[in-house]
Amino acid sequence: MPLHHISLNVADIDEAREFYLAALKPLGYKLAMSFQEGKVLGFGVGWSYDFWLASCDAENAKGEKKSTEPTGPTHIAFAASNREQVRKFYEAAIAAGGKCNGPPGLRPEYLATYYGAFVLDPDGRNLEAVCLKPGFIADSWGLAGWSAALAVVGAVGGGIAQWTGWI
Repeated sequence: MPLHHISLNVADIDEAREFYLAALKPLGYKLAMSFQEGKVLGFGVGWSYDFWLASCDAENAKGEKKSTEPTGPTHIAFAASNREQVRKFYEAAIAAGGKCNGPPGLRPEYLATYYGAFVLDPDGRNLEAVCLKPGFIADSWGLAGWSAALAVVGAVGGGIAQWTGWI
């Protein structure tokens, strides 16, 4: 089954809110829910609120403090629809105060088409945006780009067919 949601404790909820609003915007995330006077925040795309932040002084359902410390070292990878989203995530996260932990690029040691970017959030967690689609699918080529690609494929295919005697 896929993961439904994750929640992290943060040292400074206001700083974290601003950082994550900026960093996750290129991936389509918005602040969707807020509880306990802004001490618990839910982010998501559409109706899926899958990423949550909680201030260290937020309370659980029993009225008890959730934690006294932020969540420790963590790696969270957000899915990107294309490589441009990965690049925009990285730029937005850095502009919002994140620290580079690996610029956008291919990571063939993981998978031949693995394209990711890594940023440390204000509490030092390793955030990533990743796209697994091959470049020719993941990047927007536009009508001219795809037309040129199809023309090349057609010319090569036609040449092979003629050379082998199929036409």
